[in-house]
Amino acid sequence: MDSTHATKSCVLILLVALLCAGRAQGLQCYECYGVPIETSCPAVTCRDSDRFCIAQNIELIEGSQRRKLKTRQCLSFCPTDSKYMPIMNPNIKEKTSCCKEDLCNAAVPTGGSTWTMAGVLLFSLSSVLLQTLL
Repeated sequence: MDSTHATKSCVLILLVALLCAGRAQGLQCYECYGVPIETSCPAVTCRDSDRFCIAQNIELIEGSQRRKLKTRQCLSFCPTDSKYMPIMNPNIKEKTSCCKEDLCNAAVPTGGSTWTMAGVLLFSLSSVLLQTLL
């Protein structure tokens, strides 16, 4: 095997190892509580028991005024499961969503997780390597 094949093999093995490696640290989520909707929230590393990133938007209607607030947090459960009752106040509109990827509870959905992007990169590079080896 020449040095070109050895280099390509090493790159392929490294990418496979990266894709298969476990998470080095806990889940990361954005975290803030009851802040105006346009406020940015800092990223935090969740506790080991937390499995979900939660995004909750609340609209409070007081007479003719509307206030939009948000909460972002880590939780060990998803509050949208059937065992949790929705808010039954006509002056409060609430939307909660749960996800399990790093920093997935942003206001605007991101392009995907790091692992998804690594998988796409691995697929692209492996197809190029296979074409050059054949």
